[in-house]
Amino acid sequence: MGYMTRLDIITMIIQSAILVVVIAKTTKLAISAKKSILPFFFALAMSSYLLSNFYWIAFELLEPDARMPMASNEIGECAMVLLLCAGLESILKDQRIIAREILFAIFFIGANIALWIAWSGEWFQDILFGIPYIYFFWLLIRGLMSRGGLSRKEMGLAVATSILVMTMQIPMLIVKGQAFEFTKMVCFTVMFALTVWFGVKSFRRKNFFLASTFFFWTELSMFLSEVPYYYIAFFANTIAMLSMFSLVKKEIVIDG
Repeated sequence: MGYMTRLDIITMIIQSAILVVVIAKTTKLAISAKKSILPFFFALAMSSYLLSNFYWIAFELLEPDARMPMASNEIGECAMVLLLCAGLESILKDQRIIAREILFAIFFIGANIALWIAWSGEWFQDILFGIPYIYFFWLLIRGLMSRGGLSRKEMGLAVATSILVMTMQIPMLIVKGQAFEFTKMVCFTVMFALTVWFGVKSFRRKNFFLASTFFFWTELSMFLSEVPYYYIAFFANTIAMLSMFSLVKKEIVIDG
C-alpha cells in the first residue's frame, strides 16, 4: 500500500467521522422540526455520502493502488445529490422555470461531463452520474436569484470565473511541458480563489443556497483535480458540508 493510498484512507476516515456527528445532530433536528423537512433530507444525503466513503475506504484497503471501477460509491454520491435536491426544493419558494437558467445549467454541467470523459474515458458512468448535477445546479441558481444569496454582479463574477476554470481545463488536455505547467498553475489558482470566495460569502451571509453552492463547487473541483490539488478540494468540501449543516437550523426557523 503506497503513501498516497494511506493518505486517501486517512482523509476519508476523518471526513467520515465528521459526517457521523453531522448525521446524528441533523437527525435530532429532523425529529424536533414540526414543519420543515430539510433536516430529514439533509441527514439522508449525508448518510449516502458516508456510505460512499465507507465503500471507498473498503476498496482502498482491499485493492490498494488500484483504479476504482464504476461502483457503489458512485450510486451513494448520486443519491446524495438527489437528496440534497429534495431538501433544496422543500425550501425554495420561487421555482419559476427560466429558460436561460436551465440552459446554462445544462451547458455548464455538460461541459464538466465532457471533461470527466476526456480524463477518464468512462462515457456511461460520467454521463449517468453527471445528469443529477444539472438539476442540482439549476436549483442553486434559482435559489441564489430568488433569495438574494449573491447580487447580480457577484453572480456574474462567479459565472465568468467558473467558465474560465472550465475553459482552462481544455488546453491542459493538449499541451505539454512548461505550457501545461503554467496553464495548470493559473487554472488551479483561479479555481481555489473561487472556492475561498464562495466559502467566505457563505459563512458571512448565512444563506443555505450559497453554502450549498460552495459545496457544489468543491465537488466539481475534486472531480477535476489531481494530487495534491485534490486534497485541497477535499478539505474545502468538508468545510462546505459543515457550512451547510450550520444553516439547517436557521432554515427550520424560517420555515416555521
